[in-house]
Amino acid sequence: MKKIKNMTLEELIRTGATINAEIALRSAVERKLILDALAKSASTTHAGNRPSMNGHGLKGRKLPPLYRNPANRSETWAGRGNKPRWLAAALKRGKKLDYFAIK
Repeated sequence: MKKIKNMTLEELIRTGATINAEIALRSAVERKLILDALAKSASTTHAGNRPSMNGHGLKGRKLPPLYRNPANRSETWAGRGNKPRWLAAALKRGKKLDYFAIK
């Protein structure tokens, strides 16, 4: 291999182009390997029932009810989201939340 100091300008340009092409090729291969590993990792995360990076871990899961309407036993609330109208009205009338708790 020739020393860089002894090369002509044309040889330097040709060698630089060859080096740049090899760098681009190798970086593309590395990028592909990384993207494949990330895609595999993401697919196993969702399939493994672990929480994903988006949203809350309990999102979409059904929770058991924590509160029940004594007037209508079929009306329940798990404690997530907005309070149901029957509970909000009862709390406004002065009832305590513990009164509606399912024990």
